[in-house]
Amino acid sequence: MGVILGRKIGMTQGFGPDGELIPVTVIKAGPCKVVSTRKDDGDGYSAAIVGFEEIEGAKLASKSLLGFFKKMNTACFKVLREFRGIAAQAGDDLTVAQFTAGETVIITGTSKGKGMTSVIKKWNFSRGRMSHGGNCKRKVGSIGMHTWPAHVIKGKKMAGRWGNEQVTLRTVEVVKAIPEDNLLLLKGPVPGSPDSLVVIRTNESLGKKKTAA
Repeated sequence: MGVILGRKIGMTQGFGPDGELIPVTVIKAGPCKVVSTRKDDGDGYSAAIVGFEEIEGAKLASKSLLGFFKKMNTACFKVLREFRGIAAQAGDDLTVAQFTAGETVIITGTSKGKGMTSVIKKWNFSRGRMSHGGNCKRKVGSIGMHTWPAHVIKGKKMAGRWGNEQVTLRTVEVVKAIPEDNLLLLKGPVPGSPDSLVVIRTNESLGKKKTAA
């Protein structure tokens, strides 16, 4: 299938065959289970509903989810995601064994939230003069027009919330897969803070040709 859900653990480092230092992100990926599927004839499209992080106590799930899991005759899961165009059957298990070292994968996660930030931190603006009389030291300065068009242009870079957005990296190399510990080692950084949810897909899962690392 080439699809799995996981949690980012953190970063470490490793060494390549030639002794090169490689920054590595460790992902606790799976095991996941295909809870249900969508069919073209009944639902109008084909997809697989994947569950991650089984809930031990049924009381932790909402009544709507409990009804869904009861209908599917499966265990309760904390995370549910639907993936279109995936050839799978209900009950299939997804592990990191489907990934091999050297292939490139697509990572989707949520970037770290920085909160309310100024234009200097968010957009790398230069500060104003710090000498006497300067009234625009760290603020954005003039943002409007004169008589015409007399409004702020759409898309103007201003202070605001930074981060906490969905980020997708499309050429992340798999360094190593450790199925016995459900660990996946990826080259370089991955968006998100530790323990944040990430989605890992191969290029084949999107109908694209896999590129060799």
